[in-house]
Amino acid sequence: MTTPQNPQAQPSPEAFAATPFPYGEAIQEAAAAPKKSKRKKVLSLLGTLGLIIVLAIVKVAIGEAINGPVHAKVGDCVTVTGSADNPSVDTVGCGDGKATHTVSKVVDDTFDINVCGDGFDALAQQLDNEKFVLCLTPKK
Repeated sequence: MTTPQNPQAQPSPEAFAATPFPYGEAIQEAAAAPKKSKRKKVLSLLGTLGLIIVLAIVKVAIGEAINGPVHAKVGDCVTVTGSADNPSVDTVGCGDGKATHTVSKVVDDTFDINVCGDGFDALAQQLDNEKFVLCLTPKK
């Protein structure tokens, strides 16, 4: 004969010991995980900063290549945009509606815009180590 079981009875302590407790295991695993050394953190930070600096230099170099001064030749047509303090010059075809000026004279090794004389718009430029003035005739 079997003894009736009491539904209100508490489980034995052995029943709890056999039940896995996943949260406790996760905490133990996290505590046991290796931590990054200070040296690795510093190297990681320096690598990130180096990458940012390289990207900034590339951005500036590309910007200068695209928007930098143009050493146009006599007879070239250009479009001049921007402010008087920061003009931008691009060579365009003379039939292009964007052409604002024709290069009438190029004076090398100077920034003196007075070398062009009256009747010209003068624009001093520097490209690498070259300095020059473009003497421009406005297109009509």
